[in-house]
Amino acid sequence: MTAPLTPPTPRTNTPPAARADWRLALGAPALYVLLLTGLVQALALVGGLLALRGSGAERDLYGSLALLLAQLGAGLVTLHWLRRRAARRSCGRATAGVGFVRSSRGWLLAGEAGGLLLALAAAAMAWLLPRPAAPHLASLLMTLPALPLASTLISVLLAPLFEEGVFRGALLGALAPALGPLGAGLASTAVFTLLHLPEQAGYFWGLLPIAALGGFAAWLRLRSGSLWPGVVAHMCFNALLGFAALR
Repeated sequence: MTAPLTPPTPRTNTPPAARADWRLALGAPALYVLLLTGLVQALALVGGLLALRGSGAERDLYGSLALLLAQLGAGLVTLHWLRRRAARRSCGRATAGVGFVRSSRGWLLAGEAGGLLLALAAAAMAWLLPRPAAPHLASLLMTLPALPLASTLISVLLAPLFEEGVFRGALLGALAPALGPLGAGLASTAVFTLLHLPEQAGYFWGLLPIAALGGFAAWLRLRSGSLWPGVVAHMCFNALLGFAALR
C-alpha cells in the first residue's frame, strides 16, 4: 500500500534584503579625496624642487595651475571610475542611480535660488560670528600661494560638479537601497560635512552652511531625480561666497 502523496509546499518569492553597495559608497569619496590630496602634495613637491625664486606672480601662477590640475585630475579619474563601476545605473533617475540625467528648468531654478539664499545666510553668519584668520584649504594642502580669482573659479566650476557626483551621486545612490532615501540623504550629508572639517580650521560654525548645502543638494537629488539642480545650487553657493571674499 503506497503512502498518500502530499502536495508540495508552495514557494514564496521573497525578495532578497536590500544591501548597500559599500564598494561604491566608500570607494568614490575615498578615491576622490586621496587623489586630490596626493596630486596637490605631489605638485607642491615639484614646485619646491623647481625652487621658484621669481616674482610672487610666478609663484601664484604655479599654485593656481597646480590646484587646477589636481582638481581636474582627481575629478575626472573619479568620474571615470564611477562610470565603469556603476555603468548601468549612472544615468538612472531612480534613487539608487547616480543621477546624471536631464532636469527640468524649474528644478534648476530652484537649485539656483536655494544656493544663493544659503550663501546669503552663510555670509550673515560669518558677519555675526567672524572666524579667526586661517589659511584656505588649498594653502593647507599645497603650501603654495594661489591667485584668489583662480581658486574661486575652480571652486565654482569644477568642485561642485565633482563633489555632487561623488556625494549626492555615488554615495547617496549606493546607500539608498539599504538606508532608504531619507537615510541615504542624511548619511551623504554627514560625510560631505565631515570631509570639509579641515577646511574650517577649528571654526566649527562654518560647518553649518556646508551641512545645509549638502542637505539641500540631497533633497534636490531625491525630489528631482537628477544631480544637476544640486550642481547648480553648489555653484551658486560657492560663487556668491567666493566673489564676496575677493572684495
